Amino acid sequence: MIPNTDLALRNLAQHLLVSILPDLSTEYAMSDAALTGVLMNAVADEIAEGINRRLIDIEEMQMLLATCELGADERSVLSGSLPNYTLKEVNARHDALTSMLIVWHEKSEQEESLADLNLEIWRYLQRHSQRHTINAEL
Repeated sequence: MIPNTDLALRNLAQHLLVSILPDLSTEYAMSDAALTGVLMNAVADEIAEGINRRLIDIEEMQMLLATCELGADERSVLSGSLPNYTLKEVNARHDALTSMLIVWHEKSEQEESLADLNLEIWRYLQRHSQRHTINAEL
């Protein structure tokens, strides 16, 4: 059996919020339990979709950075590949490309000749933030 981790976590959060929370006696305990339930749902969402979101980010960052005049070290990072699709490896690749993008974003804001790149980076950042919005539905 392959466990549906995200669904199990959502069910636990629902149990916490529906069955346990109402029986708590202090406002602090109730708010703490409610926040825990919301965070459990956010983690469930991350388990279900986090790697896919990062892979989309990686693809978009690679396309953006491919338009830049990269140095040898940057080209090496850009041409790197994922050894596997574990969260650890995907995060490492995402972080490396994000670091490069930050450098190029700074350059694009300082150099008029990179104005188009600056605009494309801002568009990417908007899509990124929409993709990674925490869904706190209970």
